[in-house]
Amino acid sequence: MHTIYDISDAVRRGERITAADALKLWREAPLWLLGELATQRKREMSGESIFYNRNVHLEPTNICLFNCEFCSFRRREGDADAWYMSLEEIERKAEELRGTDITEVHIVGGVHPKHDLDTYCAMIRRVKRALPTVTVKAYTAVEIFYMIRHEGVSVVEGLRRLQEAGMECIPGGGAEIFDAELRAKICPDKCSSEEWLAVHRAAHNMGIATNCTMLYGHIETLEHRIDHLDRLRKLQDEAPGFDAFIPLKYHSRGNRLSEAGESSVEDDLRTIAIARIFLDNIPHIKAYWVSYGKATTEMALAFGADDIDGTIGDSTKIYSMAGGVEKPSMSVAELEAMVLSAGFIPVERDSHYNVVERRGEHTAVESIAHEDADYAEVEEEPESEPEAVEENSDDIIVSTESNDDMSGESKGGGQKRTPSPKSGQKRGGTTRGNKGGAKGGGIIAFYRNYPIISHLILMCCFGLLLLFGLYVGLRSGTRLGNVIEVPSLLGIDIDEARAIADREDFRIVVRDSVFDVDLPGGTIVDQLPRTSTVRDVTIKPGRKVYVTINAYSRRMVDIPYVAKQTLRQALNQIERSGLTVDKLVYEADMTSTDYVLKQYVEGREITPTTRRKCAVGTGVSLRVSYRREEQDVYTPRLVGLSLQQARSALWDSGLNVGKVVYDGSVEDIIARRKARVYKQSVSIGTQVKRGGEVTLYLSCDERMVDSMNVIATKELKSFEERRRKEIEADGTEGEVAEE
Repeated sequence: MHTIYDISDAVRRGERITAADALKLWREAPLWLLGELATQRKREMSGESIFYNRNVHLEPTNICLFNCEFCSFRRREGDADAWYMSLEEIERKAEELRGTDITEVHIVGGVHPKHDLDTYCAMIRRVKRALPTVTVKAYTAVEIFYMIRHEGVSVVEGLRRLQEAGMECIPGGGAEIFDAELRAKICPDKCSSEEWLAVHRAAHNMGIATNCTMLYGHIETLEHRIDHLDRLRKLQDEAPGFDAFIPLKYHSRGNRLSEAGESSVEDDLRTIAIARIFLDNIPHIKAYWVSYGKATTEMALAFGADDIDGTIGDSTKIYSMAGGVEKPSMSVAELEAMVLSAGFIPVERDSHYNVVERRGEHTAVESIAHEDADYAEVEEEPESEPEAVEENSDDIIVSTESNDDMSGESKGGGQKRTPSPKSGQKRGGTTRGNKGGAKGGGIIAFYRNYPIISHLILMCCFGLLLLFGLYVGLRSGTRLGNVIEVPSLLGIDIDEARAIADREDFRIVVRDSVFDVDLPGGTIVDQLPRTSTVRDVTIKPGRKVYVTINAYSRRMVDIPYVAKQTLRQALNQIERSGLTVDKLVYEADMTSTDYVLKQYVEGREITPTTRRKCAVGTGVSLRVSYRREEQDVYTPRLVGLSLQQARSALWDSGLNVGKVVYDGSVEDIIARRKARVYKQSVSIGTQVKRGGEVTLYLSCDERMVDSMNVIATKELKSFEERRRKEIEADGTEGEVAEE
């Protein structure tokens, strides 16, 4: 394995590092080294420039079909603090921005169940009608995938319609963490990581630029983060089109993951630095100042970030509702001052990273150059008495007359600056240039004679003290170097687990409960972070381990009404309620496929007026529509999936779970949760009738599952190739028929 020195040398030579190298850097490299390596990569990408833009956000609604664990923004329809903007309100908001200097409108919001592709296109058209020259960056891949699936068109067709409406680029939200198991924990309703990547891949192939993100600092591991970055880098290699990567810091206020806490400043800086080092094919790394706050954002510029987003104008609530910057707004002068104080050059950009040139307007850099020129124009004069001196205070104020205009108004202040004193004029009660005034003064005389050098020295000393204090604070606050190996808590009682936690110095948090009649109440059936057979999983002292326990009694829940919506929506709602799907019964319909017609619990139909509770885990039967010409479906690949994942895949394909058979490696109820499918009764790609059943065979023998997975991959490729040829043949026959 490479050492830190080997990896550092490779980075300095401009070489690509592996995922394993990145993980080692993240864990073991000192913070200063990461900053040095990331800054070198940053300078290779964008020199001394730090980019910003003039933008506003438009958030049409916070009502969302999905219910992610980490989200503080989402509200249900009818909640007191829910909002919904009509198309007319959206256009009026856009019209209010006419005459401003913004270059981008960023549209994201909740996935409203009543919004379809036409609605989203209409939003863009309304904004473009009011602001024809402004770039519209619109909709996360999650929103786009939902609207396209709801419409029943291909991803390319959906993107084409959005593009025709005026969408120029796509933001990077919704990526969260790509790992499937973790995603099932924190955002089970959203599109999968493969579907998110597919939207961006299609956009890149169509010439639509996008951004990419990663939500970090909750219950993910460093391995999850590296895997996420690796998938982004591979997609960029395959289909270039990402303009920027944006690490999004998780904020804990007002959501169900609040017990996870938030990442430290050191972790934020390490995340940005590793992203810049590892993502060698993505041009820009953005330190989103609304997420980090101004102080951390400024520090991030020394750790590889070369973009700080824009002015925003208090137009987004996604982070403020989660405990971020309360009223996010910064002027151009503030943005540029932040960049300058970090030692870089602020550059205004548009949405495509083209430099924006503005005439007749001084940026912070231009204002400084202008003021320096004003000072330079002051001619040195022989020592003489000033023409007029006021001595009404302790300080001596010099006033002079000059034919030249020396006021030099700054961009934001509008106040006049007095020219620097001429040689021999009094300043602060002393005479600058007086031969006898500075003799014998020591430090004070040096300060008076060389104020600029003195201030630079003081600033350097203050900076060193600040860095030292930051290092000491981070080391003590994060218990750097102290770790605890996470024990396996599966199968033991919650009270026993708490005793272990007290002894080992970590905390137990019960995150969820299930009910299994075969297990005693209080038994732990799942934990995060999980232990591993191939590596030591560690946490810092005092951190939390999240567990799921078997309930002492079966909880009663309301039966949701899921008819009159798509099958995917119904399945998500049933799962969130703690119920299960008993069976899918398909009925021929003239108009639609995968639309829930009716639902039954224990043989009784559930209507919109039914008010009934049932025990957690109760099965719900659904009657689902299909067009007659779509009666047959293809069996999906199930090998390698957990039982829950396999069930979901079958339901999505219009099939049911038959028997579930465990082999001898599954010794108890706890082991069942780790078991994966190694065989399915109907081969991959077999054409069967909707509603058919597939028997699942599961095992905990990882070697056997992995070997069967290899065979399943070959079968899947063979099926996909066969289907491709069938589609091409059908197209050829259609052309012949037309002739």
